[in-house]
Amino acid sequence: MASPIHRVHVKVTSTDPPHDETITFTNESTSEEIRSVLLAAADIGDVGAEDVVLRLRSAGGALVPVSVEGLTANGDNYTLEVRKHKHVNYETLQPVLDDQVNFTNPQAVSNVHTTLRSIESQLNILRLSLPPQPPKHPVKRVPRADPLYEKGPKYILTDETREYLKKANFDPWQWEENEMIALLEAMFQDFGCMEEYKIEIPTLRRFLQAVKENYNPNYFHNFRHCFCVTQMMYAILHTTKVTQKLKPVDKIVLLLACLGHDLDHPGYNNAYQVNARTDLAIIYNDVSPLEMHHCAVLFTILRDRETNILQNVADPVYREIRKGVIKCILSTDLARHGELMAQFKKFAEDGFNYDDNEHVLCLLQMIVKCADVSNEVRPPDVAEPWVDCLLAEFFEQADREKAEGLPYAPFMDRDKVTKASAQTGFIGFVMIPLYELLARVLPDMEPIIGPVRQALATYKELEQKEKEKIIEAGTQTISK
Repeated sequence: MASPIHRVHVKVTSTDPPHDETITFTNESTSEEIRSVLLAAADIGDVGAEDVVLRLRSAGGALVPVSVEGLTANGDNYTLEVRKHKHVNYETLQPVLDDQVNFTNPQAVSNVHTTLRSIESQLNILRLSLPPQPPKHPVKRVPRADPLYEKGPKYILTDETREYLKKANFDPWQWEENEMIALLEAMFQDFGCMEEYKIEIPTLRRFLQAVKENYNPNYFHNFRHCFCVTQMMYAILHTTKVTQKLKPVDKIVLLLACLGHDLDHPGYNNAYQVNARTDLAIIYNDVSPLEMHHCAVLFTILRDRETNILQNVADPVYREIRKGVIKCILSTDLARHGELMAQFKKFAEDGFNYDDNEHVLCLLQMIVKCADVSNEVRPPDVAEPWVDCLLAEFFEQADREKAEGLPYAPFMDRDKVTKASAQTGFIGFVMIPLYELLARVLPDMEPIIGPVRQALATYKELEQKEKEKIIEAGTQTISK
């Protein structure tokens, strides 16, 4: 008996202009045979697998495997995008690698820019075609710092910079990663951690370098985000002057928790870990797998003598620090949001007591949570790029979840979410209630909350304009 013939319709978007094709295949067709037919439909000749990226999406926008099973399980209408790799001009690139480019020659600089853009474009195309990479369980071996850097300060911070670092409107986009490490070092010094815990400067610098190297180059959950969270915590403490009421142990707990709160983040959230049954979900029994992993990576770094800034701390103090850091990092899991809010609200209503360790630990968790979601505290031109970064990470996760047949959150669906709709919900229902509750204990929170309220008003206005455009477009369609 002959194998049934399947027929699907494909809209090829990578040609100019886009066009429609119909392809046929049987149950015996191999993935390579189907791929060849799709390449022919896209007017691309015989090329090797390494020379082209093929992306097939269902009518719902999900990525579809190029196979009989993928095509027969996802309907009969698809869109196809095919991109050929542009080979890198290594003759242009080599002078850059050898540091021989004449940067006074505009044409030479233009050639270098063109080559680098080509490489970046190829990497972006390949990103989604690769399988998701699990977090790196072993922490990277920490390289020794440059001896010259260990002996003396690599960056000299002015008094103006040190004061600016204490402000909530600090712009993190203006600083390189090594400069951010110098700014983090300044925070340890300002909080008196170096003297209190006998931390040697070379050890601190190796620790901060190890932290930087154990953040992945995700769109959002990267080392710059780590710095932003730590700096906002620092700004909250100085703005509200609560730093004067906290003990040294509280300050180092906050610093370590903020620095480590997203270490080795894979770019896919807890829901993905659990639904995809990843190694992290299995190891941590589906309970805050990412946050558990972040803690483990941080304390693995601290276990190495070369990077252990707590090596001179007495055991009881170490245990207190470790307990506080773990509590603070776990509090960044939004699944624990309601529980923490209820607990802090009770402490605020009963009368917050800085002499009560349980009260103070809850306060530290609230401060870390506020710092973790604090982008809208910053000026709009500083905050908005972070929204784009977060949505890019969300959309990539939802695309993969669709391709793998896993549940996906509506707020991560690129076909349903806009920047305005994403922000109004999060700011209105998460950020403002969180900040207002913290303000019941910390004074002078208005410089922190004010910009958030303004951001909510701005995004609400933008969301309303988007709705009006949709209504207007629908009206015009009906009238036609």
